[in-house]
Amino acid sequence: MKYNYTRLFYSLSFFFIILFINNTRATAQCPVGYPPGSTAFDTTIAFPTGTTSIPVKFPQFNPQDGMVTCVRLCVTITGIIDTLAMQNYAASSQTATFVYTRNDQITGPGISTPLSNSANLTYGPPGNILTAYDGIPGAGSDFYSLAHDTILNEVLCRTISDSTTIVQFYGLDSVTYNYDINVTTNASISGGSSSTLVLTSALVNFHFEYCTCPGVTLPINIRNFSVNKISDNTAELKWDSFDDPETGYRYEVELSNDGRIFSSIGQVAKNVAGGSNVYKFLYTASINAGIYFFRIKQVYTNDYSRLSDIRTVDLKKSGSNGFHIYPHPSNGIIGIKFDDNENGKKIVEVYNTQGQKLMQKELVVTGLSYHQIGTLKQGTYWLRLTDIKSRQSRINQLFVK
Repeated sequence: MKYNYTRLFYSLSFFFIILFINNTRATAQCPVGYPPGSTAFDTTIAFPTGTTSIPVKFPQFNPQDGMVTCVRLCVTITGIIDTLAMQNYAASSQTATFVYTRNDQITGPGISTPLSNSANLTYGPPGNILTAYDGIPGAGSDFYSLAHDTILNEVLCRTISDSTTIVQFYGLDSVTYNYDINVTTNASISGGSSSTLVLTSALVNFHFEYCTCPGVTLPINIRNFSVNKISDNTAELKWDSFDDPETGYRYEVELSNDGRIFSSIGQVAKNVAGGSNVYKFLYTASINAGIYFFRIKQVYTNDYSRLSDIRTVDLKKSGSNGFHIYPHPSNGIIGIKFDDNENGKKIVEVYNTQGQKLMQKELVVTGLSYHQIGTLKQGTYWLRLTDIKSRQSRINQLFVK
């Protein structure tokens, strides 16, 4: 008699049908009655036997396309015995066992504790006994086999809805998760002459989903934005806003020298009391003389943003910047040399060309001095120096080779 156990391989599809329905029902409601949506990515990876560690990447969500209310990651872990054959050729009965051991773990953005699963599965003939060889290979009680048998099918899910955690999923790049897997198999027959054949498949399906609301749901509160020249090298930015005390957001001031690429040069906190407010921001030119382009970005706590119109002003360069970046261009080490007329507490902020703040440090300056700020990778950056007492800010462009 031949022992051949098979199981139907539609269970993986069944799980994804259920997950799709549940995810659709669980999508958060959007403000003002707008319908919620979702953007999902699926990928399946086949792993060999042994230990493997790979990065798995998914696209970030472009904040200009709307807002993210939740991020959901589901991992379906599947183990399949493609072929298992165990033949006893001995003249006496032997003990036969097949052991499948597998450990899976995924770590990455939004996962404070790893998603993990461990399995230790044992298979074999009835009583784990193969009888004495009957002279007919591949059949009878001296032979045991499995084929196309799904022996492992687990689903691990994590949903992220905290707005401060969701922030890292906005952008134009990707988010990276690390997947670690270890698979071992062992088919053994206790003694005498025998043969074994084992072929297995280790599959992992990643379902990554953004719960979204359309971009029109969050208003822009900026009104009457203007930029006025108050001296040869200084401009005053001013705007009105009717602020909602129940909604979290801030204002960011952005600057461009060409009207196309903007960088953040400062932030203005929303008046928490709400109502009608007037905001002001002073900027002193310290890079080049010419036309400066300004706009205001209203950034919500989930990093969704709305932009004002662009305003321009013609400024002259200030006579002395009071500091300069050293060395410049930099090889990665960022430092500032101050002139002897610079004193007091300063805040140094470094932004990339997308306006993301990468570094902030407070300094106490006592005249002619040098302060090392940190290190950066190759690229172009903006360094903003703010005097804490006067709130005056100066900007320098920074190049790292």
